[in-house]
Amino acid sequence: MWAVLLILLLLAGLTQWLLNLNDARSPPVRNTHDPDYTMENFTITSMGSTGKPQQRLQSTYMAHYPDDDSSEFTKPHITVFREEDAPWEIYGERGWVSGGREHILLRGDALIENPQAPAERRLRMVTQDLHVFADEEYVETDRPVTITSQTSVTHSTGLRAQLKEGRVQLLSKVRGTYAPKSNAATR
Repeated sequence: MWAVLLILLLLAGLTQWLLNLNDARSPPVRNTHDPDYTMENFTITSMGSTGKPQQRLQSTYMAHYPDDDSSEFTKPHITVFREEDAPWEIYGERGWVSGGREHILLRGDALIENPQAPAERRLRMVTQDLHVFADEEYVETDRPVTITSQTSVTHSTGLRAQLKEGRVQLLSKVRGTYAPKSNAATR
């Protein structure tokens, strides 16, 4: 009987040792939000179906997180190219991109402008915490916005802008000044 008990104890000990050995060889389960790769000073250009650039993302630093497939950026600069018009340039302090790459959140100060457009159609929009949907050429925020053009300055709380169509919707508390250019020939 003691021999059977001793054999059972040895088998139990051997089983426990094998389980511990197997656990030591298994990779640890990661439940943390740690980056799996990073990049510095890079440019990514996505092309449209016609072979022309559609969007460009530049940043001084990017970290990719495998747990949710998101990425975070420092000093992101997004260029949204357009077929017939000047591109839109979008700048931010910090950025976050969803795993599906369809939603970009620029945290902190953000700037949207089209500096290559003809002077009478140039806009400069300054805000914070801007949501960018680059594929749809759409941006929005619920934060204060200042829009400057050649002849006006407008302030608002909240903005929705269809960049492709050049249509801007101001959401609330809108106030502005308009000063048309004086024409020296009419004097």
